[in-house]
Amino acid sequence: MSYRILFALLLLFAFPLCAAPADAARAARVYRTAHEQEILAELVELLKIPNVASDTANIGRNADAIVAMCVKRGIAARQLRIEGAPPLVVAEVKAPKAKQTIAFYAHYDGQPVDATQWTVTQPWQPLVKDGFVYARGASDDKAPILGFLVALDALRAAKIAPSVNLKFVFEGEAADAWVLCDGPVHQSRRMQLFFGARGVTDAELTVYGPLRALHSGHYGNWAPNPIVTLTHLMDSMRDTDGRILIDGFYDDITPLTPAEREALAAIPDIDASLRRELALGRTEGSGKPLNEQILLPALNVRGIASGRVGEGASNTINTEARASIDFRLVPAQTPASVRAKVEAH
Repeated sequence: MSYRILFALLLLFAFPLCAAPADAARAARVYRTAHEQEILAELVELLKIPNVASDTANIGRNADAIVAMCVKRGIAARQLRIEGAPPLVVAEVKAPKAKQTIAFYAHYDGQPVDATQWTVTQPWQPLVKDGFVYARGASDDKAPILGFLVALDALRAAKIAPSVNLKFVFEGEAADAWVLCDGPVHQSRRMQLFFGARGVTDAELTVYGPLRALHSGHYGNWAPNPIVTLTHLMDSMRDTDGRILIDGFYDDITPLTPAEREALAAIPDIDASLRRELALGRTEGSGKPLNEQILLPALNVRGIASGRVGEGASNTINTEARASIDFRLVPAQTPASVRAKVEAH
């Protein structure tokens, strides 16, 4: 995580202020430069708290820490709790006579981590090196959380007040607009303002085979292989070009507006350079650009588990095969509607 992300978030606050954007940007730069070590130290302390979503105790510590960070700045913050889910931290800054509310979102939990893949340090032992912070969750999403709060510090130091109410939701309540800081910079390495993020729902599939593992020489071509059944099932759900084949899957999609298509056309064309960077021999979507493809629903196979490969492989018809799938959803689609279509398929 570069220091630049903090400055970018400070700059982002320029649009709802009672000040010219250039003045707000200048104030942000001055404040960040003068308080860089304090900002970094606060981020490091937050990064030290493990944040795997299933780790209930440490997830609670993260929520408590974020509330404390708000309170020390005089920001009203509270935790909303739903049984079986991590706490939702909600904080508000009210502006006199404001008629609109802008909500900023980020999540503080993270995915499970394989510590053996961390070669220089450990996931929750932050390392500062060459202007970057290396730690689990540094950019996704703990730096944005701190960035929001430091932005307010900078504005207050410059005596610049927001002209709208501000609401912070850390992992939703209604608002006139959401500002999401949960994603990478644009592939062109330029700052980007985006107006939505695809939702997600998932499915776990298990196909059962024989009661016990069978020798392929004795039972092959007779006893169905659950791996083969599973791969054919997934092949019936999605083609190799990314098109979802489940009946009616695209029925609920809201078409793009002319303004959205105009915005798409203005985005830098990075597909060719990105293919080279990622060593991709081809892309999905029948040649359509990345920025257009990510506005569509997607079916992603996260993993398949059954049997063994390489030196551990055996001539076996296994007892079961499992797959983990995530669906990326677009406006008007819901997890319930997707589930119904997938189950019907």
